[in-house]
Amino acid sequence: MQHRGGIPERNLIALLVAAFALTGCASTRGTTGTEPTDDELAAAEAAGFEMNPQRRASELLPADLLSGPHHRVGERVGGGEFANHYVISSDFGDFDARGDQVLRARIREIEALAVMSEMSKTAEFARAAGSALKSPFVATWNLISNPVDTIRGIPVAAWNAIEQVSQLARGERGELEDSGLLALIGFESKKRQIANELDVDPYSSNRELQKQLNRFAWAAYAGGLPYLFVPFVDDRDFQRDVTEPADRLADLLLFYSPEDLRRLNRIELAVMGVAKPLSDEFIRHPWYSPRHETVLVEAMSALDLTADRAEFIRVAVTAGSEDEASFYQRTAELMRVYNDRVSGIQRIVVIDGTPMGYTENGTLVLPLPADYAVWSSKTASLTHSLTRSAPAELTIERTELLVSGRVSSTARQNIEALGVAVTERAFEQLKENPTESADVLNGSRTE
Repeated sequence: MQHRGGIPERNLIALLVAAFALTGCASTRGTTGTEPTDDELAAAEAAGFEMNPQRRASELLPADLLSGPHHRVGERVGGGEFANHYVISSDFGDFDARGDQVLRARIREIEALAVMSEMSKTAEFARAAGSALKSPFVATWNLISNPVDTIRGIPVAAWNAIEQVSQLARGERGELEDSGLLALIGFESKKRQIANELDVDPYSSNRELQKQLNRFAWAAYAGGLPYLFVPFVDDRDFQRDVTEPADRLADLLLFYSPEDLRRLNRIELAVMGVAKPLSDEFIRHPWYSPRHETVLVEAMSALDLTADRAEFIRVAVTAGSEDEASFYQRTAELMRVYNDRVSGIQRIVVIDGTPMGYTENGTLVLPLPADYAVWSSKTASLTHSLTRSAPAELTIERTELLVSGRVSSTARQNIEALGVAVTERAFEQLKENPTESADVLNGSRTE
């Protein structure tokens, strides 16, 4: 593979060595939101790198995201590696949002909390809550007046007591989903329906949202709440002729229990050639909610002519947090849209621990879910992987960095100097709506 010009290789390597010494300070700044010190700024400048700038929410967000009837986004925006860090004040407490995608999701959740707060004051809800309290189980564990804030929907002690009596198996439940028993008695289904009506994720890690979803789901299941916001979807919708992938995925997430989703995902992974031990590790991974897991598998499954998809799963199981799980989910979605709209991905290759796609026309493409990328050590490292570390057997005609958000002008200049094409706002540019459409802030005024 030929070097494409730009920064001489010896200088690039020197920059990378110096840059990795700065990785810690860049990461810390993204976590704490503190200003870089003069020494850090001087070191970054000497190495030829940018520090993430302190940005203002009013410069990044459209008015409806910046503030609303029940929320306001703090003006100061921290910048971690590729993700904007927002703090949201709301009627229901303060929330962190690491990334534009999460920001929009949190705002939807705040709006949902406001709707449930108003609905809880209605006579219909009061009657349903009273009826639910006739259930000994609901009354014993105070599931209406004191709902739990976990995805399972009942206290741990309640679940242990039920399990001892019923001797039902837990199935393959993780920390980010409901209990197996409640799936059998209808609670899960009601909760997914309510979340769907509110346009929120029933597997969200937002504890306040979970508390209120659980409260309303118990009122609906045990108390017979006849409606919430619009009539619940009835059984006839199972018979819909679904042709669009987004519709199919939405139906899977609405109508299938976590156990059913896992069974389907196991089948899809087996078809991809993922060995059972790796498949088990992914399916049981603590940081992948049923939604993360299903969206990622659906995206990889859509690459039906792509070899080595198991290599993507092998990287995905290294996720050490919910943020990282979401990162790999979005990477898979970027690969899918590129495959569908630009060029078929022939195989998945992992270079320096980063999954990339090699296309039928000889393009090596790196999908990067990023709100805003500057010319940092990490960006330089990723670009170096594209230009210098590809397997020798690949014939590379073109390299491309596919970014879901924006890159700084300096980053673009340096990346393109190395012969790498840059596509910003990739989902929009490729005219595809991502599954989690929140990752692109329509109308935002970024650089």
